[in-house]
Amino acid sequence: MLVKVTDVKMEQSAMGRLFDYGDIEILTASELGANLFRRIDEPIHFKTAMLNAKERIEQGEEAFKPDEGLPGLIASLDQLHQMGILSDEEFSLKKADLLARI
Repeated sequence: MLVKVTDVKMEQSAMGRLFDYGDIEILTASELGANLFRRIDEPIHFKTAMLNAKERIEQGEEAFKPDEGLPGLIASLDQLHQMGILSDEEFSLKKADLLARI
């Protein structure tokens, strides 16, 4: 869960910078402690998306842009799901919650 993420570290070699890949280490307050993902594409984008999603969760629903609308929120959720940040269950629950507000 994103709430337990304490830090996200990124490392890129010179080749990684050139070809846009790198390692991401996700530090958590859970029993696992850290998760290491090696040679992922667009690591800066991944790290930014993860930290932004965590910030939104911590700030609550008000953190979403009001002009984004429901389709935009669902698209954002889908993007996080596709990146592996949200599990299938988390994605389904949040999507159902958003659709219930209609």
